[in-house]
Amino acid sequence: MAEHTRPAGGAHPSVSVVIPAHNEEQIIERCLLALCAQVGERDEIIVVDNASSDATARLAARFPHVRVVDEPRPGVTFARTTGFDAASGDIVARIDADSVVAGDWIARIRRTFDRADVDAVGGGAGIAELSPGARCWFGWWYRGFRAWHERSIGVGPMLYGFNSAMRRDAWERARELVAQDDECVSDDVDVTIALLRTGHRLTFDPRLRVRARLFRSVDREKLARYYRTDGMTLARHGVGRRSRWVDPGSVGSAIAPVDGARG
Repeated sequence: MAEHTRPAGGAHPSVSVVIPAHNEEQIIERCLLALCAQVGERDEIIVVDNASSDATARLAARFPHVRVVDEPRPGVTFARTTGFDAASGDIVARIDADSVVAGDWIARIRRTFDRADVDAVGGGAGIAELSPGARCWFGWWYRGFRAWHERSIGVGPMLYGFNSAMRRDAWERARELVAQDDECVSDDVDVTIALLRTGHRLTFDPRLRVRARLFRSVDREKLARYYRTDGMTLARHGVGRRSRWVDPGSVGSAIAPVDGARG
């Protein structure tokens, strides 16, 4: 098991929330309003402006506790890494620009990481498209998807980018195993495997809730791409369900093997 540092004097851990954002001017303010109502003086919100051509960065910069970091290379893997590397908090949390966190989200993250046996956590989700007002409905659908996905790839518990958190020192140890190429890896699967391979302890807490626009991924082309990059990510690390491994050469992409990948 990985050892990690803890805040001095028994203080609750500080939290850096990283939000990759590409042309999100229509939704970024709603996301930040929910977060800013919860952050403390030691916390920060990092919006990674990922090659946006709209007002995303300008709108985000108006909010307290928000730091806008520029990442001109388009792609969520680049934006994620830039944001995680810029984080100064004890805990690095991540949501999407269309995620709206529950009112106790940051407090629950703090309580989770007060436990010494947790290095990273994935949270629950309601379907924003079907959740009126502040409600967070259809969490059962998301839990069913999680269970199917983890069985399909043979990896879990999964950390999805729209609602997850990890200790900053866990990210620093796992970082060298994480790829940066949206076409060759599934970002969520890649980070989850890198944390597991470096001996970190992951958990799932359905009470750590956000409302997320999950239906925007229900698209035949997107689903086919995710299925393919999931398989490429498993093969890259040499873990998970072998029947799902995909040779990157078979889809016209190149991906470097990771030294020491387990069979």
